Amino acid sequence: MTTKRYGPYKGSKANGGRPIYVYKTTHADGSVTSTSSNKARVEYEASVGKTLPKGTDVNHKNEKGRAGDDRLSNLNAVSKRENVAKRNRDEAKKKTKKKAATKK
Repeated sequence: MTTKRYGPYKGSKANGGRPIYVYKTTHADGSVTSTSSNKARVEYEASVGKTLPKGTDVNHKNEKGRAGDDRLSNLNAVSKRENVAKRNRDEAKKKTKKKAATKK
């Protein structure tokens, strides 16, 4: 079984345009499977030297992750639950600011 990594490629609209790596694994029977992983996660795991569990996300400390701020000092591992809660709080703040701006 051999695995080759390709990329990073620009992600799709579905993942917010975040860069991804694509992995193609060739099995002993000749079949090939394809998977992908977020660039920030791959680089964080490489720097830490271990694979993170499935329920863990790699979070950008500042909100410029999609703009290309994938420096290792800007990344941290958080639970998926914590990351979703943070994203929801941030979205709620944006909506509140937008609503207040339109009332003026």
